[in-house]
Formats: sequence, structure tokens, C-alpha cells
Amino acid sequence: MSPPIELSAAIMTHPARRARALALRDSLPELRLQVVEDPDPYGPGSCSARTAVLAWGTLAPEATHHLVLQDDAVPVPDLRERVLRAVEERPAAAISLYTEWASATSSAVHLAAWLGQPFAEVCDPYTPCIGLVLPAEAARELARTTPEVPQDDVMIAGVLRRLGVPAYVTVPHLVQHATEMSLTGNTPMGLRLAACYTTEPHGDTSPVVDARVDLLPCFSRSYGRPYYLERNPDSAFGWSQSGLLDVLRRRDVDVPALQRTAARRAAGLHRAEPDLRPDIVISLWITAWLGGVELRRLLDDHAVTPAQVLDRRLGQIALANIGPGIFDQYLLPERLLELSPVLETFAHEAFTEGVTPSGSRGTQLLPDHRSPSS
Repeated sequence: MSPPIELSAAIMTHPARRARALALRDSLPELRLQVVEDPDPYGPGSCSARTAVLAWGTLAPEATHHLVLQDDAVPVPDLRERVLRAVEERPAAAISLYTEWASATSSAVHLAAWLGQPFAEVCDPYTPCIGLVLPAEAARELARTTPEVPQDDVMIAGVLRRLGVPAYVTVPHLVQHATEMSLTGNTPMGLRLAACYTTEPHGDTSPVVDARVDLLPCFSRSYGRPYYLERNPDSAFGWSQSGLLDVLRRRDVDVPALQRTAARRAAGLHRAEPDLRPDIVISLWITAWLGGVELRRLLDDHAVTPAQVLDRRLGQIALANIGPGIFDQYLLPERLLELSPVLETFAHEAFTEGVTPSGSRGTQLLPDHRSPSS
């Protein structure tokens, strides 16, 4: 029998946000959160790594696990109970409570949400840490760390890799990201809302598909185009990038037909909403379509039809965030929120064309057998 979970917790903050941190602490009295401030708030570099070291150092002596929230976390009402349930399922893992809607990890979250899986693997080279729970030994190691990088998420990922601690994110997420100006230089990246967050009950009767995901269609913030992540045990963080065209050809996708179809779909949206960059609209269509294709392949491998899972509420929530997530850094927040329904509809149509057996509105982009060729 596993020992009982003993959880201690802290909030890391900056003096400029002390009032927010105190309000967050007071909203969660059951967690007995300690508030930890940046020890050198106006010193050189980002505050996040040096503050994180102190926050992880508040681990209680009797604790088996430690939770650290950042001051811009917006938690679900029953956070403690849901964190404890997650830790009971993955006691030796790092458990992120959030990943942002345009991260590579969000692509794993999208698939997990449709498959009914309660966790997705973290597949970014950093560990999402607006809300993060670690086993006690990992917390102690972080408390002993001298930061060599300014970002706490990169520092944490390095420590976890060195210790061999796997990292997952909950599906759905247990915290949302507050929409305030970043203190660590991330404001140009946009609102960075959660990939799959809800405070509502999400029970369903769809089958849980126990599929191992080895290939993820993602969107690159840096280059504004889709790409693939493939599982690679020789990579430092377990995944490596693969060229989009290489994977599509390996899958026997009719690439010219896919490009023509994406361009046609994108042209219609761009005519209706000229504020939207046409190249990013094309990338959104392809990314969402590829997500549908990958889901169907996983379902085919487990003898499950799309119709058996497409009413799953968490999948619908995650799908609705793909379009706004991709356009997050290309539109002002107010305009992004205005256009979100249009982007959601566009991504939903692309995803549906990818996941349904009939293909893309009569255009045969894929062979009948969608598993990768050997």
C-alpha cells in the first residue's frame, strides 16, 4: 500500500504582485500556501528562477509532494482535492496543472482530451510551471540548485531530466493563466491561455483509448508554420522535430492536394476577415487537419471509430483553443477575443475533414490505411 500523500504548497511572486498573491493564498486556505517573493526584484535578469528556488525550498519536512503556484494562476475551486487525486495516480512524476494553448505540449493535450486520457506527456524542452507539483526529492533538489538560466521552467526541466523524473500535464488543466502583463518578458507571446481548462463537470461515457502517442502535429511560434514532433529516446527531452513534408510523404499524403485544399479554405476566411494573416490561416488549417488525421490513426489502431469519441466535451474544449492559440501572438488581445468564434469554427472544420473517413470534402488526401509505412 502506498504511503499517504502529504502536500505542502507555496506561491511565488514579485513585490509588484504581492496583493494578487495574498488574494490567491486567501482563496485557498486548505492549502496553507506560503507566499515567497523575489529576493532581488529589481536585480539583473528574470526573477522567476531565483524565486522558484526559494519557493521549492518551502517544502514541509513531512511532505511527500510540494505544489508551487505562480501569482498569475487562476485555479479550479476544488484544487487541493484534484491535485491529490492526480498525485495518487502519478506519485513519482512531475505534474503540471497547465500548459499554454500554443505550446508543443498542447498538441499532446488535444489528443489526450479526445482519447479520454487524464494526463498528457510534457513534450516541450521546458516544464510548464504556472502550477506544478513535484515529489519531495525533486523539490529538495531544486531548492539546492544555483540557477544557470533565468527561466524557472527551463531550470526545472533540466533538474527533472537529471533526476529521471517524468513530467505530465493534467487533462483538463487545473489552473488558468491570468491575462495580465508578464513580468518576465512574455507579453509579446499573447494571452497564453490554457490548452484545456474548465471548471464544469466533464463526465462522459465515451471509451478511454489507451494509445501511446509517438507523433504530434504542432505549430511553431518561432516560424509560424506546422511541424511534427516525434518521440526520440536519444533526444535530451525525449522528442525531436521532424520536417512536415517528410512525415506527410511517409504517410502517403497527397501533399500538393493538401496544400491546394488549405489555400482554398484559407482564402475564404481571409476574404471575410482580412486582419488575419493569410499564411498563418493556412498554417492553422493544416495544423488542425493534421490533428484530426492523427486522432483517426490512433483510433483506427484501437478499433474505435471517431463517432465514439467526438462528443467528448474535453476534446471540444481543446479543439476550440487551437485557432485562438495559434493567432495569440499575431493579434491584439481584444481583437483575438473578437475573432475567436471565427477561428474556432475554422479549426473545427479543418479538424473534422482530417478525422472523418470521407477525407477532405471529397478530396482524397490520404490513402485508406493511415498507419505510417515501414
